[in-house]
Amino acid sequence: MDEWRMFKQFISSAEQVWTQIATSPRGKVVYTVNGVDYTPLPDKYNTKRKISRIFRRYWGKQLTEAMIRNLRLRMLKGKLCIPYGAVPPFPNTVQSVQVKANCPNQRVVAAILVGGEKKTRVDYRLIRAGETDAFTIMKRSGREGDVRYRPPAAALKATPKPAPKPVLHPAAKPEAKQAKKKKSKGKKKLLKTP
Repeated sequence: MDEWRMFKQFISSAEQVWTQIATSPRGKVVYTVNGVDYTPLPDKYNTKRKISRIFRRYWGKQLTEAMIRNLRLRMLKGKLCIPYGAVPPFPNTVQSVQVKANCPNQRVVAAILVGGEKKTRVDYRLIRAGETDAFTIMKRSGREGDVRYRPPAAALKATPKPAPKPVLHPAAKPEAKQAKKKKSKGKKKLLKTP
């Protein structure tokens, strides 16, 4: 199989796995918390560990954690639940693939994804441990615009700069030293008096 065909299948499967889990509950709404309806996941996805294993077939650790967080899972009455409702269609079918960089155990791949009346270009960095190992997607462009891969809100906000430290003017330093000297002289006098 050609490498570009293999990447096309691999990326298509990787892009569809989040939607596969998000749309897996077919049952009724079981719980409502803070106005959000939740329904339990089926047994094959009933723990974060099981979901993580499925994501890790394709995605690196950081992207896996982001995807799990963006499923908005919640444990209710001993069951792992997901918000109930329609999942919007995402562009997750690979139309074309182009290998942009080809290193021994690393590839940079540009893919055109279609679906949900959208067409988008996404760059992937794929890495593998050895020549016989499978590739893993370590980086994906366009994360901020896609609900599935969005980083935590704290990372998106600009970190505030720390307040500047007050600067002492050179003229202020001798005064401080003089004040210390005056106090020390007073202490000496007190000690010398009988």
